[in-house]
This record gives sequence, C-alpha cells and structure tokens, in this order.
Amino acid sequence: MEIKNNPVGRLHDILREASLRQDAEVTRSVWERVLDAPEGDAGTLLSRLADLVQLQREAKQALIDGVEGDPSIYLAPFEKIDLIFSRIDLSTRWDVSKQYLDNTTLSALAFGNHVLQVKYSNPQINNAQTSEFIEALDRLLHQCLNSELPTSLKQMFTSNLESLRQALIAYRISGTNGIEAEIDRIIGAMSRHSSTILDQKDEKSITFMRSVFELVSGINDSIQLAENAVRLSGPAVVALLPLFQ
Repeated sequence: MEIKNNPVGRLHDILREASLRQDAEVTRSVWERVLDAPEGDAGTLLSRLADLVQLQREAKQALIDGVEGDPSIYLAPFEKIDLIFSRIDLSTRWDVSKQYLDNTTLSALAFGNHVLQVKYSNPQINNAQTSEFIEALDRLLHQCLNSELPTSLKQMFTSNLESLRQALIAYRISGTNGIEAEIDRIIGAMSRHSSTILDQKDEKSITFMRSVFELVSGINDSIQLAENAVRLSGPAVVALLPLFQ
C-alpha cells in the first residue's frame, strides 16, 4: 500500500484500517496492530498515539489552509474523530471508539484527501519499500555491534541508525518530516566524525561505513527529499569522499 504525502490521506488510511478491526477487540490491541507498536510496549504505543493525534491536527490544518472557500464541509468528520482521541481508554472494547469511524466519516476524509492531492506530490514510498529499508537497517545495526570500530563510532552509528529506523517505522503516521531530520542528523554526525572514520583501515569497517552511506542515500532518493538531496552532495559530505575512493 502506498503511503500518502498529505496528512488527510495518511489519517484516512490509518483510521480506515482501524475501522476494520473486530468490535470485541481490546482498544490497546487494535492500536498496537494498526500503529505497528510491539505488543506490551506501552511507551512505544503511547508515542505512536501522540504522533497520531498530531497527525489529526495537521490534517485539520491542511484542510483549513488548502481548501479554497469555506472548508467546513471537509472539517465535519473531525467532530467524530475528535471524540476518539479525547476519550482514549486502552482497556475498553474497540467498539467504544469504532462507532465514530462510520462510513460517512471515512468517506468525508477520503473526499478531503482527494481535494488536497493536487497540492501534494505523488506518494513516494510504500509499505514494502519501508520494510526493506528497516530490514537493511537491522542488518547494519547488527554489523555495527559486531564490528571492530572504536567505541565512539559504534555509539554514533548505533544511535543514529536506530533513530532513522524509528523514523521509518513512524513514516506512515508522521510522513517525511521525521526521516528528513534523521537523514540530516546521521550525515552531520558522520561528517563530524570524519577524521576518525577515515582513520579506519580494516576492510570490514570500511565496507560497513560505505553501506551506511549508501543506504541513507537510497532512502533519501526514494522519498525524494530535495533539500536533503542537496545536503548529500554538499559540504557535509566532502570530508567523507575519501571513504568512497
């Protein structure tokens, strides 16, 4: 499934998936599955729900800013959606919240998404691609932990790769904003550690660091972030060029 760039489209797709869950399920279980939060991990689930509430606000504002004329007809579904997020009780049956996700509400959101499509670029990455990138990051994290890199580089790569991994997991909710920040952060960190990076001589470490940069570049290209595309070919990367020669 493609992940939409505009916040109304992302909100619609998430809530539509939630609406298909069984009435008798526990609300916590529904959100864990829909938001890809590990079962029993309260911290991650609450963080994802906070991101979803923020997405709701962004979707509403996008309609206010993007609809020509009176946007009230497009804002109507938020009356029910607001009720879901103002009364979250993770221990209740799902039908307590599901009642607000009726066909009228979801259809109105879909209509709002259609209106905003002309103001946003086409979808840039789908769930399958996101999963592939996450799996690649998992492999790199494993390689990093088992490498001969100095502790400072291990900590730098581990922290930044995990943050990028989490941004990809949250991409369905948050869009490109989180990924953009993490790409900028990891390239900046590699640039700041460039002297230590270039001091590494063993082939295993060099191959690992090249793989990190290639994967970050691949993610950047896939989501077509023009601003980051400049960064990846700009001053922040110049100090790392010997790594690729």
